[in-house]
Amino acid sequence: MIVESVSGPSEFTLDPQRHHILENTIQLPRDIKPTGLLPDRKTADILVDSFFTNTSGLVDIFNRKDFLRSVDECYKEPLNTNPPLICILNLVFAIGLAIARPINGTDEATIIQKLHAEPTNRAELFYRNAENIYHPVSGFEDADFWSVQALLLMSLYKLVVSKRNASYFYYGMAVRSAFAMGLHREESMVIFSDSERHIRRNVWRTLFVLDRFLAACLGRPISIPEDDCSEHALEAPMRTRTDESMMGDDAQATNSIALDTAVTSCYWIGSTLKKVYSKRKVSTLVAQDIADHLENWERELHQSLHCQRIKDGPIDLAQAVAILHVNLLHCHSVLLLTRPFFLYLLKMGCDDISRNIHKTAHVSSRLEKFSQTCVEASQRTIIIARSALEAGYLPQCNPFVIYFVFAAALIILSNEFASLYHNPDAENSIHSVLGILTYCGERDAQAKRVYDIINSFHKANTHRPPTTRKIYLPGRKIPTISTLSQTFPHDPMSPFFHHVKAERQDLFVNELPSMKERQLSMPNMHSEPVMPRMMPPPLQQPSPEGSVSLNSGIAATMAPAIETLSGSDNDFDLDILWHGWAPPSVSSMGLPPTLHPTEPFDAYGLHHPPMPQGNGLNPHVPSYPPSDYR
Repeated sequence: MIVESVSGPSEFTLDPQRHHILENTIQLPRDIKPTGLLPDRKTADILVDSFFTNTSGLVDIFNRKDFLRSVDECYKEPLNTNPPLICILNLVFAIGLAIARPINGTDEATIIQKLHAEPTNRAELFYRNAENIYHPVSGFEDADFWSVQALLLMSLYKLVVSKRNASYFYYGMAVRSAFAMGLHREESMVIFSDSERHIRRNVWRTLFVLDRFLAACLGRPISIPEDDCSEHALEAPMRTRTDESMMGDDAQATNSIALDTAVTSCYWIGSTLKKVYSKRKVSTLVAQDIADHLENWERELHQSLHCQRIKDGPIDLAQAVAILHVNLLHCHSVLLLTRPFFLYLLKMGCDDISRNIHKTAHVSSRLEKFSQTCVEASQRTIIIARSALEAGYLPQCNPFVIYFVFAAALIILSNEFASLYHNPDAENSIHSVLGILTYCGERDAQAKRVYDIINSFHKANTHRPPTTRKIYLPGRKIPTISTLSQTFPHDPMSPFFHHVKAERQDLFVNELPSMKERQLSMPNMHSEPVMPRMMPPPLQQPSPEGSVSLNSGIAATMAPAIETLSGSDNDFDLDILWHGWAPPSVSSMGLPPTLHPTEPFDAYGLHHPPMPQGNGLNPHVPSYPPSDYR
């Protein structure tokens, strides 16, 4: 809507699918029915290995040695194998085939290419075999642990094949079944053996990672409320605390450390979703508090997960994928936290154009620096993904990578559209994104869809007439984004928030003297991993004498104004970023009449439809239809 208001209609702004979520359709030939037959043993081993390799760092729901032992028993005596195991094995085959990225020229690549070349979608057939043999819903009704594993695998498969609504549905069933069995409570684990507790704890941690990812990706509420969970429910199982001397060489140990790191990132993603997006309030004070912990993440990242390891020499493929996952996830946690500040500046400049305001802009320096961090995190995301593609270990159907790259590309393109920051590497970054999405789009429907979005946005930027109005903030010096392409993306000595840190002392010197006392314990990967507690201490209110206050700024009974934050560190409403937009094409959006452009606007050009009766919210704040605003 911002692009259309400034540059007019284009292929990007008039995309007929812009208000719909993509749900891929996979159909098998009518004469193909699920048979339940297992593939030959060599193919099975390749698919199982592909599953463990390409989910490394984010998914850990089996003891690999025990699982491989079960596969051996299944192939030795298939008629005596329990149906739940056959169901789970077929789901592993389905995911392993869909997400496979074998090394070219190997036997594995030959077999995978042969399976992909079949007229029948073999991965989908494996999936339907699992449903047909023993549907996990039967286990869900009886609250069997295997059903949680199977439902989680079904959710992951649907995510891989671009069926995100179906993934969300199966994930919800998995979480509720996990709650029923008490996976979220420490006291419910005491009756199990050490190995069983280890698996159950990691299944719960995997559910937590997937929960935060789906919430951020789909803009939906989190399904795991931390208030109802045990204090240490997310801590690593004792058996993952392997001797540190083995960490760099053992792929399984690296996967365990990577999952610890992923859980930490998702913890802070959840904090951002709750403290910013759910409350619809943005504050540099809240953002700084979370940013301090994210900065600790970079400093304490275990050496086995540094991107530099890929450049230093040969590395196990599973380790490379784990490095890719945890670094991209961290970049996105930074992007998610800082994106509202970037969008605020974008909206401010657009509003100045629409109202013909040319006064000098007064923008909080901290807001400015968080906004700049958003663009730099986006740059780093693209560089990491490009490195994975060039190194040959990027799967074509990886929903996590595709989403992270897409979110980062939108920031890079929005910055180029608005010229908020000078980014010398922007054009290279966009070409990298298009190359990544072209590669992934050969097999992934979601990648093909987001490629069209990014490509049309890029064209809308490059084909703008010279006379098109420019978004700018008078009196503001345009900073330059750090060029990262000449160095490897991860430099532990150069954290994202280095330019925010410079003013940290000024921000907290008199207001929050107990900041260090309130900080949550972050995992130190060089010693015993300690996860943050499920219940963090609430933010303390600054002293009345301080210049920053969570309660100051926008009054609750006033319409949000874009100028409110200027020159200070007050809160602003997140809804201000989209509130009031009613382009001529609004009738095609399927929105209710309350958002029709004939409704009154305030002095700032913001739209205020009447509040429906019976709503317990602030009567001065309009209600809106449920949708994906995040």
